[in-house]
Amino acid sequence: MKNILDKWNSYKYRFVPWIALNLKNRTSRIVTTENQDKIVPDDEVRDCLLRLLPHFYKNLSCENSQVTMAKNFEVMTKMMGFTVERGPSNLTNSQGVGTGVFVRNGKVPKGSLVALYPGTIYRPYEPILLQSLGNPFIFRCLDGIHIDGKDTGISKAIYKSCVQRDRLGGYLTSDLSWLTQYCVNPMNVGQYVNNQSKGASCNVAYQEVDIPEDGSTFSLPLLSLLPNAFYSSDFSDSKLFNQRRKRRLIALVSVVDIPENTEILSSYFTLVH
Repeated sequence: MKNILDKWNSYKYRFVPWIALNLKNRTSRIVTTENQDKIVPDDEVRDCLLRLLPHFYKNLSCENSQVTMAKNFEVMTKMMGFTVERGPSNLTNSQGVGTGVFVRNGKVPKGSLVALYPGTIYRPYEPILLQSLGNPFIFRCLDGIHIDGKDTGISKAIYKSCVQRDRLGGYLTSDLSWLTQYCVNPMNVGQYVNNQSKGASCNVAYQEVDIPEDGSTFSLPLLSLLPNAFYSSDFSDSKLFNQRRKRRLIALVSVVDIPENTEILSSYFTLVH
């Protein structure tokens, strides 16, 4: 019985009838239209990545991934004025203290890109039920796309398989290091950002950003640092016929100034009227 309850407690946040009945008891972020769900223009998020990623990529020549991560922490601190890292959360739940994400080495100005939510991208018509069982890391976008950010079990195996499938020559087209202890892109930790509570309000919000995969904006080396890969092997968008698909990124953008050593908190529920 306990196992069944645990699975239900994990799944219920994706069961629409349960969400509708319990919204009054949930902390949520409310926007009036889908367009107003943007904290900053998408171009600002893309420009920030285009400034950072070339410097992260230069450090990939280090053989030791721990050294690469440390060097890229320094890059992020120098260029952004802060960095982020995982650590024991300040929040407690039924299972005790979990993992959270914290601001280090500076403070975050309002409207800054703080982190990215990694994982496998599932279009609305693609199967995700099996992967979602007991999985608290499923992110649902406004248009029905899902991102599976779990870094263990079947979710991990599927993501690795998709990344290896989409290799171009000897180059990866997505980041694999977020599945490990040492992220070469320090921002790829957004799945561990916890939900706000009544005593601790959110300081970041999720923003959906699409990235062209045709090389017009992000070159292949830079794509290899982005933490998302499509479940499908189809490289075109069916809605746009033969046009090259765009990769969905989930950016976590600060909605207030965030002091150093503060835990990053989001709102898992955004209501669009």
